[in-house]
Amino acid sequence: MKILLTVDGSDHALRAARHVAAMGAYLAKPPTVLLLNVQPPVASGLVRRFLSQEALDAYYRDEARAVLEPAEKLLAQNGVATESHVVVGDVAASIAEFAAKHGCDQIVMGTRGLGGVKGALLGSVASEVLHLADRPVLLVK
Repeated sequence: MKILLTVDGSDHALRAARHVAAMGAYLAKPPTVLLLNVQPPVASGLVRRFLSQEALDAYYRDEARAVLEPAEKLLAQNGVATESHVVVGDVAASIAEFAAKHGCDQIVMGTRGLGGVKGALLGSVASEVLHLADRPVLLVK
């Protein structure tokens, strides 16, 4: 089984990671776990005028590492091997596209992330992923 576990630094994402770690005990064969952090793109053209693409890529990488490492550590402590990925783009669409492109059997994510006001106004990322994904989505509370 190939599981896509999305992480954003929230407590709900770590709960989802704990759930995936526990799932391994019930499966005949350990799952392949792809960890994914989606970085929203820097929207301002002004920022892009003053920063090189290399500087932006380094920023995205550093931000992603900060949220990927706790999940990697938690899963490793439970004997679950992971492969970490970072993409930049619309969060929900990127998750659904990544799962399809990498042949994931299931998407696992927390019910709430760090979206704040955007989630209140536009609907949660979890809800958007449910609508966009063409595979099972497990939401962990």
